[in-house]
Amino acid sequence: MIGTIKDITERKAAEEAIRNLNDELDRRVIERTSQLVAAKKEIESFSYSVSHDLRAPLRHINSYSSILVEEYGESLPEDARYYLERICTASNRMGKQIDDLLALTRVGRAIMKRTTFNISQVAADVVDMLSDESDNPPEFVVQPGISAYGDSALVRLVLQNLLGNSVKYSSRAASPRIEFGQTLVGGRHAFFVRDNGVGFDMAYVEKLFQPFQRLHGSEFEGTGIGLATVRRIIERHGGSIWAEGKEREGAAFYFTLSTPRKADHTSC
Repeated sequence: MIGTIKDITERKAAEEAIRNLNDELDRRVIERTSQLVAAKKEIESFSYSVSHDLRAPLRHINSYSSILVEEYGESLPEDARYYLERICTASNRMGKQIDDLLALTRVGRAIMKRTTFNISQVAADVVDMLSDESDNPPEFVVQPGISAYGDSALVRLVLQNLLGNSVKYSSRAASPRIEFGQTLVGGRHAFFVRDNGVGFDMAYVEKLFQPFQRLHGSEFEGTGIGLATVRRIIERHGGSIWAEGKEREGAAFYFTLSTPRKADHTSC
């Protein structure tokens, strides 16, 4: 008879360590899931509070200020009318900020429906909308026949913000011109929106996509939320966004989106 003896102490210890590691991983997953659920509830509670609790007093401020201007404006001193108009302007601006903040929170919660779509057509639709809203629309150039993969509704919001900004910041140019197209950057296709407007100092480019950060003063209206929303949408698509500009010589915004998987080649 021949017998063998094998020490399996190390193997048992390794198996025990793996079990402990898996248990710890499960515990952390449960904790993280619980934290995410709690964070989601906090965001929903915040959105509800903003939508209802803040809007009501803001509407009262705006309404009563407007009533004072309309009904008693002629009997009020000039300084008093000026202050009331400033109150109305500030309350309207705050209402716009609330709307933009809510839009930013909704972007993070929206269910994405990715397809391959004609982004040139989406850009053309946005251009038509912006042209209708402007008394003196700029020259728009949209490169035709470009396809993209992503959530077309969210990408439309991206283009509304980028093209809308270009319209705003090129409004003082002698011959405003805005372009949308696709180019190669580092061997990868990127979409761009380019204008010949006021531009910006590249030393402050990192502030562009931060909420409430604006590189221009009150001469241009805005809340500083639009580009933060754009970045959130692009990040949800697994893409990236960056900007290039020069003061008084215009700006260009570039962004990429995710690449479709083989099973997701759906055209519309």
